[in-house]
Amino acid sequence: MSLRQEIRSISSELTTADLLRHLIVDRFPGDIVVTASLRAQSICVLKMIADIEPTTPVVFCQRPPIFQESADYRKEVVDTLGLTNVTMNEGRETEVATGDRDHCERMWVHYRDMPGRSSQLLHLNDCLTKYKCWISAVYHSDPAEVIHNRVDVEGRLIKIDPLARWSKKDVQQFMVDNDLPYHKMAKREFTYDGKTNHGTYPMYHF
Repeated sequence: MSLRQEIRSISSELTTADLLRHLIVDRFPGDIVVTASLRAQSICVLKMIADIEPTTPVVFCQRPPIFQESADYRKEVVDTLGLTNVTMNEGRETEVATGDRDHCERMWVHYRDMPGRSSQLLHLNDCLTKYKCWISAVYHSDPAEVIHNRVDVEGRLIKIDPLARWSKKDVQQFMVDNDLPYHKMAKREFTYDGKTNHGTYPMYHF
């Protein structure tokens, strides 16, 4: 039985929190990393991570410019959850190690002052080098677009999608139950009238 098959077998009956505890405490102590954004799904995962082991390495994926709302929200989340090993990554690590493959997170970048978004690929090869297990919790792909396994292999890494079984309602309920704040850009109303405007609009990662 391969390592992936073994972990899949063990995890099949585990809740998300119990799976994360098994990975962080029992299976990969000191060899596991989490990538996150400022989306609600990421915040749910970070809450569970913090409850298990707040020193777990967390890498926030975000391209500049970093808007003040995002910086303030990230600090609020980190302080509230008590995370103590947090770094930022702009996703420009494109060189792939020998025998490995390119490890990426895909993120939607939203216009700050009008509807619309664009997709960007963040390469994270260097920051993942020293780990054996990667909890991928950026969650910018639309659920209908991608089918994920909860436990998979990507190159030399065991890759975990902790919320593969969660619905949007599950995420919303977890946020409410744990009194977790949303990024203020998550719910926006626009007065954009659809007229052509050739100005430049700054864009948000969250």
